[in-house]
Amino acid sequence: MPIKINSLIILHAYRTLGKRLITMSQLKLTHFLLYIGLLLPSLALSQQVEFSQFYAAPLHLNNAMAGISYGPRVAINYRNQWPELGDGPGGGFSTYAISYDQHIEKLHGGIGVMMTSDRIANNRIVQNSISAMYSFQIRASKKFGIKLGIGGSYHHQYINWYDLLFFDQIDPLTGFFQSIGVPNNTNEIPPGDFNKHFFNANAGAVFFSNRYYGGIAAHNIVPVKDYFGDETNRTRLALNGGAFYKLGGGYEKKFWLSPQVLYVYQNNFNQISVGSLIGYDFFYTGIWMRHTMNNIDAVISGVGFKKGILRFGYTFDINLSPLKGTAGSHEFSFVFNFTKEESSLNPKSVQGFLSCPYYLDF
Repeated sequence: MPIKINSLIILHAYRTLGKRLITMSQLKLTHFLLYIGLLLPSLALSQQVEFSQFYAAPLHLNNAMAGISYGPRVAINYRNQWPELGDGPGGGFSTYAISYDQHIEKLHGGIGVMMTSDRIANNRIVQNSISAMYSFQIRASKKFGIKLGIGGSYHHQYINWYDLLFFDQIDPLTGFFQSIGVPNNTNEIPPGDFNKHFFNANAGAVFFSNRYYGGIAAHNIVPVKDYFGDETNRTRLALNGGAFYKLGGGYEKKFWLSPQVLYVYQNNFNQISVGSLIGYDFFYTGIWMRHTMNNIDAVISGVGFKKGILRFGYTFDINLSPLKGTAGSHEFSFVFNFTKEESSLNPKSVQGFLSCPYYLDF
């Protein structure tokens, strides 16, 4: 029987607030225990927003990618993860992101800014952030470029404490609630402030030619304190790479293939996504597999197109983990590149250099 749970907040709050916290509104103990066992591996990584279309969220993936497609470029991303775990379309994880980046030749690199908002269980937990970054570009040769990025970010988190329930509220007969529907009393002391504000730092590097690219990025480098004052280190390390091949004969090769891989490590949790885009002219489709090293998490299918300044993509995550009744995950991306340049390696002012891979030029 599929699990139907009133809200997804439990484990996200569990790893945000500390191990003392376990659940929230009207969740039966039996469902909670099963929910812990099924979701803990997946939610451990969700401290950092993850996009299935990581290639369409370049500044989120690696701040060294600021300006890599010359620009000005604006990317808009929306992810709705596991909506059926809560009430309505916002019952799971809803993530919004918008970014702007541009190469500036006089700065020998690119600049970028990104805003994200992660909303959990109908806004019971909200995390907002704004990041600024700079990437220094090295034209190593006519066929090879290197970008080194640094950045800083401001974060604001809010939690609705009074929607949460704790171990000491459990009654053997009635669960968390009295017969009239009122929650049992708790001895847990709420934090002094339900709002958290903090700054953090990010860094990364990208190596690219017109066919291949690879990168490494570190996010949340600075340890921060949780709601109870305990210091936590949530540094996220990401390694990614890809290639671009034109298929068929002749000068006008309209078929293309772009295999990609992303590996993420955070809080002793590993995740790898492997797949490929395949396209004809401006239209493309793709399929990926996301694996947590212990089990297959999801298969991701997607379609999209690039026409003029606009690139649009849609993906759907088909859940293959033991968790059922989630309605999968939907993700949309809109990328606008307001330039006719091919990449930061090949602007009109610098001739004779090769461009970056096609799918990075979105």
